[in-house]
Amino acid sequence: MPMSDEERRLLKEMELGLIADDPHLAMELLSGYPARRFPAGLFPGTLAALIGVVLIVAGAGLPAPGAVVLGILLLGLGTCLLLGPTVLARSQGRQSTG
Repeated sequence: MPMSDEERRLLKEMELGLIADDPHLAMELLSGYPARRFPAGLFPGTLAALIGVVLIVAGAGLPAPGAVVLGILLLGLGTCLLLGPTVLARSQGRQSTG
């Protein structure tokens, strides 16, 4: 069943409204290639941070200072993987302007 002229006009108005409201989303939808919604280091960073927290808690309850140190290192690694590109871009921006 073909669209009526009124339906075509409304669809065109909605399309133009989307382009005006959110041009980035409109270009993403028109290209057919959606942008990645999650950073690349989300899964490994979260896993490393969680293992680090478990090691810190387990090491604090046991006489195992090595587990606490390893846990802190893994927690730091996980944080760097999660926030790495953002933090790196900010620090490079400060260096180039200063």
